[in-house]
Amino acid sequence: MNRRHFAFSPEAVLEGIRNDDRSIVEAYYYYLRERAFGIFCAGRPGGSFAYLAMEDCFSLAFMTLLEKVRSGSYEHRNLDAFALGIVRNCYSDAQKKMRRHAWGDLSTAAEPRDEAPAIHLSAASLFDELPEIHLLHWYFGLEQMSQRILDLRAQGYNHYEIAELLPLAPGTVRNRFSRMVREAREVVRAA
Repeated sequence: MNRRHFAFSPEAVLEGIRNDDRSIVEAYYYYLRERAFGIFCAGRPGGSFAYLAMEDCFSLAFMTLLEKVRSGSYEHRNLDAFALGIVRNCYSDAQKKMRRHAWGDLSTAAEPRDEAPAIHLSAASLFDELPEIHLLHWYFGLEQMSQRILDLRAQGYNHYEIAELLPLAPGTVRNRFSRMVREAREVVRAA
């Protein structure tokens, strides 16, 4: 639903939420739901992973929006952008949870391994197991922050989790890691 076809202005919606006007809150719920599904689930069928994640999180996101507006935490000028930001954050969290739970749904009848793979606590221990590739010298030549990023990646952390642990933005972590991968490939090619 386009804002032009929505019956209430953003100011009226804010007032309706603050005064708990059921008709306005309900109308805004369906308007925002249609917009969120249109933005985040565009072109995806009803039973898809993205659609199910949005189904799981939308009501919680809307309740969070109501709580923030009623508590006075809303200080923005664009209600729709604020609301869609909350939906996006809840949607991202729901997708992460669904991915984690998907691993638990795997069949237990799968062929068990003889031994568990080694979990490397540092990239140095990983490079040490690859004697034919001389990356250990390259690794110790990196700055300490880059070594820490590689260590955390070797432990299985993703860019966002690394950014939470280190004082860096997720994009910075991703860019540094990509640069290190290119450098490591050059070292391997040169060897």
